[in-house]
Amino acid sequence: MPHQVTITAKTGPAVQNTAFVIPNVVAVNFDLLAPSVQIQQVQGVGDNIKEYDLTGVTTLTCAISGGNYAFVIS
Repeated sequence: MPHQVTITAKTGPAVQNTAFVIPNVVAVNFDLLAPSVQIQQVQGVGDNIKEYDLTGVTTLTCAISGGNYAFVIS
């Protein structure tokens, strides 16, 4: 099981992702002043970075199983 993030948060003006699963995650960066999170994902060619607004997020869970991380942000 690769590292993954399941997120329910806004990714842009009026763009809401609900229980959106992001596979192949290599980095999760939190900016607590913004508040936002950047999720870096490896794809076939290069990396892809998604940014989400943490305003309104009430739950952040990180589980580690077999050396793989799974974040749930909602």
